[in-house]
Amino acid sequence: MSDNPSIVLSIAGFDPCGGAGILADIQTLQQCKVQGMAVQNALTAQNEDEVTKVHWHIWEDIRIQLDTLFAKYSFDVAKIGIVENLENLCSIIAHLRAHNPTISIIWDPILRSSSGFDFLKGLNPNELAEVLKQVSLITPNLPEYELLKSALGDQAFSTNILLKGGHAEGDDTSDKLIDQEGNETIIAGQRVKGKTKHGTGCVLSSAIAAGLAKGMKLKTACTFAKRYVEGYLKSGVNQLGAHYNIEI
Repeated sequence: MSDNPSIVLSIAGFDPCGGAGILADIQTLQQCKVQGMAVQNALTAQNEDEVTKVHWHIWEDIRIQLDTLFAKYSFDVAKIGIVENLENLCSIIAHLRAHNPTISIIWDPILRSSSGFDFLKGLNPNELAEVLKQVSLITPNLPEYELLKSALGDQAFSTNILLKGGHAEGDDTSDKLIDQEGNETIIAGQRVKGKTKHGTGCVLSSAIAAGLAKGMKLKTACTFAKRYVEGYLKSGVNQLGAHYNIEI
C-alpha cells in the first residue's frame, strides 16, 4: 500500500482554456476529493472550439518531470491522456510500472479532437497490443474503439474497456464496461439534451481514477464517473462546464 493512496497522477497535455487536459484533470480530481498531480507531455494552442497547434515534449523532458515527483511521492493510480506516439506511451507506462509495479493505469486513447485535430498517429499493431497489456483500463468512444480494433487486427483487447456511449444515436448513452474475458456490464446513462461540453473524456477518465484512488472497485468507479460527467454536462452556460457546481 502506498504512503499516499489518494494521490492521482495525470500525464496529459496542457489546454489553455482548461476544458481538457491536465487542468480539467486536476479540477475533476479536486472536486472528487482526491489530490491531483500532473506531468505535461504536450503544450497545445486551443480553446473549446478548435486546436490550432500542438508542441510535443520529448521523452527526456517527460521523464525528468516524472522522476522529480517520484523522488517525493508515490502513486497507486495514474491517468494518461494525449500522447504523441506509441513509443512515448510505452516509455511512460514502463516508467510508471518501474516506480510501482501494481499501479492502476487508465489510458484515455484520444486519437482526434472533437474539432477534427489528429493526435496519436501510426498505430502499430504490436506496439498497441503491448500497451494494452500494461494498462488497467482504456476509455474509448465509439469511433476510437473502432480505430483501435482495426489497428489490432486479429489480436484481442488484453485490458478492461469502458466503451463510452456518448456517440451513440438516440437518448441512450449508456457506457459498456468490458473486462478482459469479454464479460459486459452496462452503466446506464441518458443523453443530457442540448448540452455538449469540451473535454468530457478527460473528465470521465479522471473521475474514474479518483474513484479507484478512493478504494472503489472498477465498476463502482466507472458508475461514479458516469454520474459525475452527467453533472458536468448540466453545469455552466457554454462549452466549458463548472466543476464547482457539481454535487457528488
